[in-house]
Amino acid sequence: MAIKFEKVVQQSKLLSPLNNFELDTQTVEYRIDPLTKETTFLNVTAAERGVRFPIWLDEALLKEAIEKSRQGCFLCTEQVDKSAARYVSEIVPEGILRVGQVCLFPNIFALAKHTAVLTIPGLHYLSIAEYTPSLLNDCFTGALEFIKRVHNIDPSAEYAVIGCNYLFPAGSSSVHSHFHIFVDSIPFGYVKRLLDESRLYLDKNGANYWPELIEAEKVEKERYIGSIGNTEWLVPFAPTGDYEVHAVVREKSSFISFAQEDVAALAEGLAKVLQYYSSQNLFSFNMMLYSGPLGDKSEYFWSGLKVASRAYLPPYYTSDVTWRQRLMQRYELWIDSPEKVAVALRAAFRIT
Repeated sequence: MAIKFEKVVQQSKLLSPLNNFELDTQTVEYRIDPLTKETTFLNVTAAERGVRFPIWLDEALLKEAIEKSRQGCFLCTEQVDKSAARYVSEIVPEGILRVGQVCLFPNIFALAKHTAVLTIPGLHYLSIAEYTPSLLNDCFTGALEFIKRVHNIDPSAEYAVIGCNYLFPAGSSSVHSHFHIFVDSIPFGYVKRLLDESRLYLDKNGANYWPELIEAEKVEKERYIGSIGNTEWLVPFAPTGDYEVHAVVREKSSFISFAQEDVAALAEGLAKVLQYYSSQNLFSFNMMLYSGPLGDKSEYFWSGLKVASRAYLPPYYTSDVTWRQRLMQRYELWIDSPEKVAVALRAAFRIT
């Protein structure tokens, strides 16, 4: 097994005003992702001392924002029925695709060849704890139905991603919960890197990286959370976001090969993660569900999901993404280590 969990431990010294300018020695870990070789910096000392940004939710402020946003919300039932964009007949003859509790219609400003906004029109606001497995199952089922329809009429559109920004700190433009689906002939940057690196790993080591990663994490026993159905859940060794969690779907390299049981397992697992976020007073998140080329049965790639929390700092919207992440692509962590997050999530999953 060629997987290595590499890190470099360094010491940083300062005279801290938090301790009468006495010498303060802090431990910083430089972690390297075993596949992509991207790096994350973890302030171990801050995490051990329980340093936290003042993340709390102003319930009155949120309630006011929710009520104000109801008027004319373009994602609510009345507006969707009246003025949502419609698909051309070749893709969705009915104009708007409806699956269970959700509906999908085109993004009025396309960011890919084929797009969808997926919403639950009858529910204007969902708390993070109200994303039930049943509701998420409808969301994923609807998204995959759209992806399959697009690929059937446009086989060149072989790359697809499903994403979610929950509330403004995560980049959402609306209080009303919704997902985005992009399908295109051009691979998306992050997914392309995973595909390229996974192929290189196979060429170099003669094995699929993803089952080797799961087995290595099981041996480590520090970040592996557990399995639900055909899905495996873990906290990544070198996260790119706070409280980040990953899942992979065994032996399924593309969305086209997903069985309904796979969809249900992803929905159940994501609901557990979001319940855990809620228990930690985390109120915002980003999620991405990704796939290899549609229709391909790759021997080197498994489809997956990643989700990370975002800060919510009232009374003003404040994003926790700085120039370092956007421009330098440097990932930094101040909160609990991946291993500590995994311990708590195993409890949330009720897995020992």
